[in-house]
Amino acid sequence: MTDDVLKVTLLGTGIPNPSIHAFGTSTLIEAGGEKVMIDCGRGAVIRMSQLGIPVGYVDTVILSHYHSDHYSGIFDLLMSGTIPQGWAGRGGPLTVYGPEGLEDLAEGAWQATRPDRTIRVNDNEIDPEHMRIIPHVYTEGVVYDRGGLVIRAILVDHGDNIPSAYGFRVEYKGRVFVHSHDTRYNENLISQAKGADVFIHEIAAARDTTLANYPKVKVAIDHHASPTDVGRVFAQTQPRLAMLTHLALLPPDPLPMDDLLSELAAEYDGIVLVAEDLMTIRIGANISVEPYRHPAR
Repeated sequence: MTDDVLKVTLLGTGIPNPSIHAFGTSTLIEAGGEKVMIDCGRGAVIRMSQLGIPVGYVDTVILSHYHSDHYSGIFDLLMSGTIPQGWAGRGGPLTVYGPEGLEDLAEGAWQATRPDRTIRVNDNEIDPEHMRIIPHVYTEGVVYDRGGLVIRAILVDHGDNIPSAYGFRVEYKGRVFVHSHDTRYNENLISQAKGADVFIHEIAAARDTTLANYPKVKVAIDHHASPTDVGRVFAQTQPRLAMLTHLALLPPDPLPMDDLLSELAAEYDGIVLVAEDLMTIRIGANISVEPYRHPAR
């Protein structure tokens, strides 16, 4: 990878519903010598393995908020990463940045990993400190600034009962990648996403009949951005490339993609890609998007 390229790998693009095709939200950021994982949802370690990336390759994780599909994979990353083999071998604790509440996660992880840790320590296999989370609580602003890679947390609106949810603006040598993470339509995100090369935004939709007959679906929908909302966001930010992720098309009769895209197109007439797990995005002089199963791999 050339030194001026910001590389983004979508390890997971799904929602809480278990799916072999779309794992929990997780994104690997690589720039120069820096590597950071943003969110660590279900299956992140498996996706790394599919790409031939050792589990121990990542020692820094930034969490956007505390819904399970954004952090449940961290326990696998934490434990498996300590194993002193070529496919793991982190060789140190896991540094985790997160909103308020991170200390509970760190303390709970230390307790939850104790049985595995005790066995491996007794076998002289690992240093117990390598299975520890080093927590860093952040608020809006710069979370990470190292080696020219700057990651800024953007306070978003994921619902009244989730006061600390964040999207991120990732900057490297003039390249800009923005990920909304989970949010409703949000002016703060719009203002900070302007000028992005690539802007990836979550989206959710359900039929009117579904909303009327299944009240719990409405609870979920109310925490996310509708196709019309997302179209308005892209129209106001005008990224070089717009992408959709975390597609919550809720049952029992999901809204067809044709309908979702038509609603979005009523507000935004630019190119929109739908993200898939294991896509690689390279932002340099141009922007490339590579599907996992491309023959060139």
